[in-house]
Amino acid sequence: MRNLKVKDFMTYDLTFVFENDTVEDVVDILHKTGLSGLCVVDSELRVVGFVSEDDIIKACLPSYFNLLQTAAFLPDTNLFIKNLKSIAHNPIGKYATKPVFTVKQDDTLLYVADMIMRKGFKMVPVVDENNVLLGYVTRVAILQSAINANTVEEIK
Repeated sequence: MRNLKVKDFMTYDLTFVFENDTVEDVVDILHKTGLSGLCVVDSELRVVGFVSEDDIIKACLPSYFNLLQTAAFLPDTNLFIKNLKSIAHNPIGKYATKPVFTVKQDDTLLYVADMIMRKGFKMVPVVDENNVLLGYVTRVAILQSAINANTVEEIK
């Protein structure tokens, strides 16, 4: 039995943004697609960063996340709105995570599941040998593939 590879359960989706796209544009794309994050690519579609909903929220409330380590603190909603509006026209490249954890089409389901669990990712970009975006692997795709696998050996 053949082991499940990323190419067997990835989503062939090329939804991405460029580093100069604005925070506002990215929020709009995330809202319309229902994705939790997007790859940031260069002009040749090579992955240069990744931006998630969390990255944008953290950009609006950086001190909030520092306070979470020491005290129970809830941010002021007006402060959040004000800060989001103040960064809305900034380039998203400023807030993207770099470097990006990526996987290849021939990586196994077990490897990707392990990395997603350890690192807490909701989705991982799939790239070719030149780091060009091919699509994404999501946590739910991993779960669905594992449920549909015929044997445990197929997952490895």
